[in-house]
Amino acid sequence: MSEIKLSERGKQLLHLVIDYYIKTGEPIGSSALVENYGLPWSSATVRSAMAELMDNGCLIQPHVSAGRIPAEKGVKFYVDSLLYPNELSEVKRGFIRRRYKKLDGTIDEVMYETSRMLSDISHCAGLATIPSTRFMKIRSAKLVKLGDKKVLVIIVFEGGMTEKTLVRLNMRIPKEVFYRMRDYLNKLAVGLTLDEVKSLLLDKVRDQDRVYREFIESVIRFSTKVFERKPKSDVYIKGQTSFFDNPHFNNLKGLKELFRAFDEKKYLVDILDKVMKGDGTKVFVGSQNGVMEGYSLVAAPYGRDKRLGTLGVLGPMRMDYSQIIPLVNYTARIVTKIVSEGE
Repeated sequence: MSEIKLSERGKQLLHLVIDYYIKTGEPIGSSALVENYGLPWSSATVRSAMAELMDNGCLIQPHVSAGRIPAEKGVKFYVDSLLYPNELSEVKRGFIRRRYKKLDGTIDEVMYETSRMLSDISHCAGLATIPSTRFMKIRSAKLVKLGDKKVLVIIVFEGGMTEKTLVRLNMRIPKEVFYRMRDYLNKLAVGLTLDEVKSLLLDKVRDQDRVYREFIESVIRFSTKVFERKPKSDVYIKGQTSFFDNPHFNNLKGLKELFRAFDEKKYLVDILDKVMKGDGTKVFVGSQNGVMEGYSLVAAPYGRDKRLGTLGVLGPMRMDYSQIIPLVNYTARIVTKIVSEGE
């Protein structure tokens, strides 16, 4: 997007048009702006300034006789340059903390509840991706003997997520060797990521007997496979029907495209993956920013040392960014604490 240069008057008027549009979903003209907001300028002056905002693509006129509404370009400028959202209110923060305190389950359940809660508070669609285990710390590593030559490896990560693999060995596993492997792997792995475990095992593999070495090589292959594969693309989406409750939403074609995106998920996952590569809360406005026309996505990554996933709110372009940005921001901090500390 090319840089937009606006006068102080232009910035103020753009802010007011967007404020009015967020509250009502309706266009507004110069006379109504002056009257509704008690502006110190004449209608003619405001009309001229609004014409300039149209010329640089910040406002559009939906009908010849109608007032103005914000364009995608104008909303993006507003979010990036004019909006200074406050912290989330203590009432809402307390509500979020209580919702998470009621949970006593796996990370899957945490992310399901995250999407549902974001939807409940924002009245839009709440999104949350399941974290990738490649960067998560291991809570325990368990071995289950399934036969003379088979061992099931179960890796449990902080937060309760698991990875499993069946190791088939060419030689029979003596009982004492199995116990040694079990104790060694669990002692080695706790508190590390799979990639860190892999690095340590590579140093040990040459010094072990054949059965032990074969087992270690299998675990290394398993950790390599987990590390190299793409993160899980599972995304929880809650609140899709909230768009039907919006009295100002009458874009049926856009609604069909949106629900197709909800069904396919890949479209949403691609955008959420972009968020995971950056820092902080990001706002994507309309088709020029990768979201469908008429919609916006407010999203943030979660995870402390490494980005593990993304959560966010998808809704009409006229969503209340001053409320939704701090909502997503605070929720991302809470989820980071949960997945990083297992709380």
